[in-house]
Amino acid sequence: MEGEEHHRRTITATGFLWLLLLYIITTSMVHGLWPEEKQRLSVGIRLFPACISADMNLADKRAPNGNLRILVLHKQDRSLAGLVAEKLKKLDKIGGYPLQIDIVSLTSIEHYKKQQIAALFITSPGIQSGLFDNWVINHHTLVFSPFAGDVMRGAVAGLHISDRILPIVNMTQAKRGAISFKPFFLRIAKTYHE
Repeated sequence: MEGEEHHRRTITATGFLWLLLLYIITTSMVHGLWPEEKQRLSVGIRLFPACISADMNLADKRAPNGNLRILVLHKQDRSLAGLVAEKLKKLDKIGGYPLQIDIVSLTSIEHYKKQQIAALFITSPGIQSGLFDNWVINHHTLVFSPFAGDVMRGAVAGLHISDRILPIVNMTQAKRGAISFKPFFLRIAKTYHE
């Protein structure tokens, strides 16, 4: 009897620990992001306007209606992309140009390939680098990702976090996409060369 009771308590305790672990994992992630990724996304929203307004050819990237069209790209979490889009819409203008913000999924981004897109803001980690290359090289679009490693994988701009938070620019990718940045911006940004 004592052995059965001990076995039952062990199973119950193990089940409780699994539930506790599951709770900790799911509550530590917001919208599918780990806390560090969530923080990077939040900082990225604030740093993004400086990156895009530093594009020397920004005026040429306006849509026919004069707006800067920005795609907020997500892999699966439209609600998170919606939060990012709402924060970007509050800016109203970047570089003096009005904004048009569209939320786009990976499965629907191809519908935009024949349109003038000023920038792509990535809201999901782990996007394939081929997508970065396609939009940078073929469409001359500034791809911004706040997630760790994405600039090294082909995004044009993102975040560098050390003792300070700075923009980081993939200079090789920017050159491939014919994207030129204002000198003052490059003086404060960290640069990466492939």
